[in-house]
Amino acid sequence: MPRDPDPESDLGYRLLDLDVLHSSDGENEHTLVLPSDEDLLRENAFIVANPGLVCDLKTMV
Repeated sequence: MPRDPDPESDLGYRLLDLDVLHSSDGENEHTLVLPSDEDLLRENAFIVANPGLVCDLKTMV
């Protein structure tokens, strides 16, 4: 395995576009991460997270 593996060819991941939405219930803020392709959206195929736990990987490189 290379030190810097390619996500697709080395690890078998399939990259896809994601939509990031921000929501609030009045008390708490949430970040929702959904696949952009609606055909990929199915029950439990999403993430709801505290905004403080979500980071932009492009800024971490």
